[in-house]
Amino acid sequence: MRLLGLVLLAGAAAAQSLPDGPGKDLVESICSACHEPTRVIGKQWTKAEWQDKVLEMLQEEPDVTQAERDKIVDYLARNFFKKVNINKASAKDLESGLEISTRDAEAIVHDREQNGNFKTLADLKRVGGLDTAKIESRKDHLEF
Repeated sequence: MRLLGLVLLAGAAAAQSLPDGPGKDLVESICSACHEPTRVIGKQWTKAEWQDKVLEMLQEEPDVTQAERDKIVDYLARNFFKKVNINKASAKDLESGLEISTRDAEAIVHDREQNGNFKTLADLKRVGGLDTAKIESRKDHLEF
């Protein structure tokens, strides 16, 4: 029975680990000075929201370089992002949530208003002039 408890505890700890990727080491080493780095698990924020949080949390840490801060933000934004509903989001929300140009965001909204909701990623390709490579790279951030 004791072994089962240890196995379950180990499983829970593994479930609370950060995903691998560039910047994970910085998040673990720098953020752990004040709190468990796994506190970010389950958060869903835009890159701008992560930038604000990192600025807030590290404002009193002069030893953390801007390059390190940027890597932390990039890691968090890549792994703990807010999904964007392509059929409901405003142009501003599309721009910030998908990190696309104002022109692309407005083109998506205009097409949606003219032609109806998007059902798939392929439907987005009907939007004239859209940077489809950028949208494709953000497909995990989309909801339909």
